[in-house]
Amino acid sequence: QSLGSMLLGWEALCQFQPDVYVDSMGYAFTYPIFALMGGCRVGCYVHYPTISTDMLDQVRSRDVSVCNDAAIARSWCLSRAKLAYYRAFAGLYGFVGRFAEVVFVNSSWTHGHITSLWRVPKRTTTVFPPCDTEALAELSLE
Repeated sequence: QSLGSMLLGWEALCQFQPDVYVDSMGYAFTYPIFALMGGCRVGCYVHYPTISTDMLDQVRSRDVSVCNDAAIARSWCLSRAKLAYYRAFAGLYGFVGRFAEVVFVNSSWTHGHITSLWRVPKRTTTVFPPCDTEALAELSLE
């Protein structure tokens, strides 16, 4: 998926070279392409990180979860291999994420993971999405 986004990003850059590139779809692996090859300023709004420190922790502790199948969790060897892959991917994700000059995230949870992985806390700001809670306030709690 990340490789595909890079190809898509390159194709888009060949069609049009913007001054500013803003990603809101989670295509962090396109940032270096636009920054280095396109000379663009890069910004992003991250809804959910591609990989999170929670995912690394689940594999490390061999917990069965959405991101860690029971067959892998039961196997020491498969868990070690998956953890090595996740660590490498998280490292690459952090590297490409640092190409963003401005980083907006949609929650404190996302903020924690992005600042941990991308290590750009001074460039990272939480912008909560607008939500109309009027109808929710009228719902019964019982």
